[in-house]
Amino acid sequence: MAYNYNTNSVKNMQMINSHRTASKYKQKLLYLKQLIREYVHENAALVDELEEIQMKIIMRKEERKFLLRKLCEYEPQVVIEVQRASKDGTSSSGQVKSSDNKKRKKKTVEGDSSVNKTAVIPKTEPQ
Repeated sequence: MAYNYNTNSVKNMQMINSHRTASKYKQKLLYLKQLIREYVHENAALVDELEEIQMKIIMRKEERKFLLRKLCEYEPQVVIEVQRASKDGTSSSGQVKSSDNKKRKKKTVEGDSSVNKTAVIPKTEPQ
């Protein structure tokens, strides 16, 4: 015996199926929106942390330059070592220096006449 569907019941079943499908995709959409919000907040926190670390790096570089200048004022031998290291392209720890050589100025050193009397002293930007 052939089963005869009522057109209203078929439409109702289609509506129920489409409602289930829509509900399924709505849940997925809400989940994706929640993930996006979480990623945005995490990204903002990481950006803040990165900015803070970059500021600390800048401060440490300035402190290092200041201390090197002060040390060079009191210890002429350090000036000679710094000059020698800048010519070699290495720091005193043996690491290759970056392009800080462009930002240096020359300062005369008082002392032994047999030693080259100019030293490379790092510049600092005004604060």
